[in-house]
Amino acid sequence: MKNFKNFSYIILGGLMFGSLFSCQKEELDIDISDPILHRQNYSKASNSSEMTKLGEKLKNPYSVENMKKAWESLKEKTKVSQNIEIKTTHYYVKFTPKNEEELSLLKSDKSLILFDRPLDYEIKQQGNYYHDPEIPTEQPTYQYASIPVGNKLPEKIHFEILEKLFIPDEDSETNPLKSDGTIEQLVDESLKLTGNLDENAPMETWFSKWKPAGKIQVWDNALNRHIPLHGIQVYAVRWFTAYTGKTDANGNFSCNGNFRHRANYFFRWETNDFRIGSEIVKFKESFFYRKSNFPKGGFRLNGPNKKGDWNLNIQNGKDRIHGTIYRALYHYHYGNIKNLRRPIYGSNTIGIIEISDYNTVPNNTSELYAETINSIVRIVHADMNPNIYNNISAKMSLSWAKGVEWELTRMVYPNYQATYNNDNITGIVQDMIDPIQQPYDKVAGYTIRQLEDAINGQTTWRGWRDAIINSYNNPYELNLHNYQFTVWKFK
Repeated sequence: MKNFKNFSYIILGGLMFGSLFSCQKEELDIDISDPILHRQNYSKASNSSEMTKLGEKLKNPYSVENMKKAWESLKEKTKVSQNIEIKTTHYYVKFTPKNEEELSLLKSDKSLILFDRPLDYEIKQQGNYYHDPEIPTEQPTYQYASIPVGNKLPEKIHFEILEKLFIPDEDSETNPLKSDGTIEQLVDESLKLTGNLDENAPMETWFSKWKPAGKIQVWDNALNRHIPLHGIQVYAVRWFTAYTGKTDANGNFSCNGNFRHRANYFFRWETNDFRIGSEIVKFKESFFYRKSNFPKGGFRLNGPNKKGDWNLNIQNGKDRIHGTIYRALYHYHYGNIKNLRRPIYGSNTIGIIEISDYNTVPNNTSELYAETINSIVRIVHADMNPNIYNNISAKMSLSWAKGVEWELTRMVYPNYQATYNNDNITGIVQDMIDPIQQPYDKVAGYTIRQLEDAINGQTTWRGWRDAIINSYNNPYELNLHNYQFTVWKFK
């Protein structure tokens, strides 16, 4: 049974992007536990597109100067069995990329964990991005990192060493100073002297380590259950130390290091190939997918500050939208897409979903998933023949995208039914794949990859039809020639 519904599309830079939707307005909240308030904590888990607000600059407990003071204080108050040579182990660095190209080059260095905010400031209100007020909005903001001594610093990007740090390796089991807890005592003493030790937290002992881990899921209102998010890079951060872990197919993650004290969790809606975020929104669509050179970072979801696992079930609001779009993007980029072509990106190019109006994004999860697939298809179609894409029949292009949407969305939502009309979005792809349904559907048995190969290089319905007939043997090809394209009013 094929459904018919009217859609409106626009042309953007010669490429056709997502359709306009109207849907029921929903409350934009996220169902996660509030974090414990602390000067270095995230004050509230935020899923809005608001900028982080910074407070006062904090005294840095990990500076070489303050660590030396802490060591002298510790020796006076306690009997320590060993001496510690306090010298620079890391540099606290501020990068100043002049443009998006330099920012992209900086981010390509996988040895760096970059932050868009300074790491030694109180966070008064956590948002999902930060842009320094002294930097014009059209330019990249400063990037901050803690870099081990001996690591090579990027040569082509201006940087400033803000402070020399002493970060003893608290997580190393081979460090000889681990045997009596000297390192842990030193760190806690420095935190206390600089006013950064949480006096209300339980007394931490040197052996009470914990590994950041957990599970990330998003609610699916079509399947009526939570769905694990695969491939999310989760960060656990405390001061200048950050550990990471990536979610598996079940949504589980485990970070690559241990803490003693609490840490801040967060992740970004992005992978190496795509991200969900807004750059400069100029269009009226709910959202659209496009390629971008040197895009800004993806939206960030801030988790709690805690000691223990972060088990997140995203229930509603903007991040349920982000999570659903992410699932569809991940499917098309890394999952089973029945041998279809995937998006092609250059060295400094990725795919980006921009969302301009959350209130008009489809509320039903399966519809949002389908529309995301549809948006990607048109980019892939343009990649196949970029020189002729602007000359391709709109009816053919839109119908092809709708057909792939139907085929791939049903892999996740078996009961999904695409909507068509005779004007510009037809069901020809579904007709050529699914079983015959008399009296209107008289063709069956083609694969989605066969139809993609046949559309490659074609600009008209007739050319696509003839390429299908000439390339493959099918018992219904006579019906394809004489009837099926006609029933959808192809010319």
